Amino acid sequence: MAKRKHLAAVGERGRQAMAEKCTAQASDTAFDDLYDELSDARSHIKELELALQEKDNKCIQLQHSLEKAKAKLLKLEAEAALWKLKHKNTYRELRTQRQKVNRGQERLDRLEVQVAMLKKAEEEATALYEKEEKQSNRALELLQKENEGLQSELSTSLGKWTSELETSHSKLAGSFSKIKNLTKERSRLQKSLARSKKSKEKAIAAVKDKLTKQLSVHHVKSKGVITEDTRNVVRILVNAGCSRNYISEVIYTVLKSAGIMTVGTITRPSITRILREGYFASQIQLGHEMKNAQSMTLSGDGTGHRSIQYEARHIHMRVEDYTTDSPENAPTQHVTRMLPIQSTVDGSSEESKAEWEKIFRNIIELYDNSPLAKRSGGLFNLVNILIKITGMNTDHCAKEKKTFELLKDLKEWAVNQYLGRKRCWKCEWTRL
Repeated sequence: MAKRKHLAAVGERGRQAMAEKCTAQASDTAFDDLYDELSDARSHIKELELALQEKDNKCIQLQHSLEKAKAKLLKLEAEAALWKLKHKNTYRELRTQRQKVNRGQERLDRLEVQVAMLKKAEEEATALYEKEEKQSNRALELLQKENEGLQSELSTSLGKWTSELETSHSKLAGSFSKIKNLTKERSRLQKSLARSKKSKEKAIAAVKDKLTKQLSVHHVKSKGVITEDTRNVVRILVNAGCSRNYISEVIYTVLKSAGIMTVGTITRPSITRILREGYFASQIQLGHEMKNAQSMTLSGDGTGHRSIQYEARHIHMRVEDYTTDSPENAPTQHVTRMLPIQSTVDGSSEESKAEWEKIFRNIIELYDNSPLAKRSGGLFNLVNILIKITGMNTDHCAKEKKTFELLKDLKEWAVNQYLGRKRCWKCEWTRL
């Protein structure tokens, strides 16, 4: 547009100049010259107009190219943002994996240290056991030697008093009074000998009792299997906070202080298996209590630690009192059962509701496959648990409130399932 205006201004100035020349020169020669110049100027103007049109066409093409480039730039920016998001997610996943690898390596290092400590403790326990065994054998040998000494002393005394008695008999032949006195002396000596014999027998019995108490033995295993009493002690010590690396040493030390010798050791894998057995037993007990409970309430909350979300959950219900002697007429008591603390993928309410459902299904699976469920009989499924839930205790955050609403919808579904099955069973019995 600027070029077109410039050309128009140039043409106007040319026309003004031609008009001035026309007025200034009146002759035909000047007019012809001016006409020639005007023709040249017009041809030049046409050339300029053609060049301007070409420039306009080229400008339009460049504008179309610019619009295409802008569209392509927007598309590339969107792709770049998507790749940035993918890179961020990939970086987060790699960071999480690196943290897992680091934690796994730390656990392996701790396990190696614990294995070395266990080996050292086992060696010390073996050496201590051998030392105690040597001391016991030495005590038995001393007792046998002392017994032999007492027997030899007793035989010597008997021989001595027997010889004296024979001497007294020979003297009695000479004098009745001497015989009477010697008889009295003999009776007195026999009584003192009996008293000394009884005192020595009591001393021997006391030493035997002491050695018997010192040699009382507690067997950790019976026919290669860890006894139930030992399993209960292991669980109590772990619940009290004792490290699994020192369970065997603690049991040995405590029993030794009570004068009881411990035979056998417990390894860390055995302790882990004992705790796992306790976990399965607790889950089966929880399933049995949930099956027999009339109603129950839930509670739970979560927290984050190093970008990992953890959830803690509890169940409140009334169960039978296990301390009574008569299980048939046992009273009920209100208890709170803690469920396993688990890490979740995220802190959403949908994930929390899925975790609740997963926990219930795991309890049902363990209980249904247990001998206790086969003895008690009856069908136990997720619907039986959900219809007994009467409330949920949470804090004021919106996430827990949403979790409550989702569990409420799940319970409504379970109630509809239960009523529908009950109706179907009733119709089936009516037809029969």
